Amino acid sequence: MRLIIESDYGTVSGEHAEESELDRAHQLVDEFLVFVKENDVGNDIIDEIELPVPKSLLVPAFSMVIAAERRPAIKSLLIKAGMTLAHYRPGLGPRIRIRPGLPRWRPEPSISRRLAQRLERTLLAVAEERVRLAETYLRATQRSFN
Repeated sequence: MRLIIESDYGTVSGEHAEESELDRAHQLVDEFLVFVKENDVGNDIIDEIELPVPKSLLVPAFSMVIAAERRPAIKSLLIKAGMTLAHYRPGLGPRIRIRPGLPRWRPEPSISRRLAQRLERTLLAVAEERVRLAETYLRATQRSFN
C-alpha cells in the first residue's frame, strides 16, 4: 500500500510495507514514550530542546505509526500520545509547570502581569499546535483506511 501523509510538519511518503522506515518510526515513538514516562511530564509545557529526538522527526514518526496501526484502541492511544508533542515549545526556556491548586505566594503586580501574558501566549500556541497535530493524525488515520 502506498502511503503519503502531508501536514504542516512535512510530507511522509513511501511504501507502507517498508519495514525499515516503519521500524525506525516505532523506535522514535518508543523513545519518546519512555522519555515522557521517566520524566513525569504531566501537563507541563517544556522547551523542545529537552526532547530526546527532534520534534521534526517525531511528528512524522507518529503519523507513520498511527497509519500502520490496525487496532483502534492502540491507534487512539498513539494519537493521544502524539498530541502531547504540542507541549514542547521551541525557545520556551524554563519549564512551565501546570498544577492544580492555589499559589503559595503572590508576585509583584508587574511581574504577575508579564508572567500571565507569557503563559497566555504559550497556552494559545499549545492549543493551536494541538489542532494542527490533530489534523495531521486524522489525515494519517484516514489514509490508513484507503
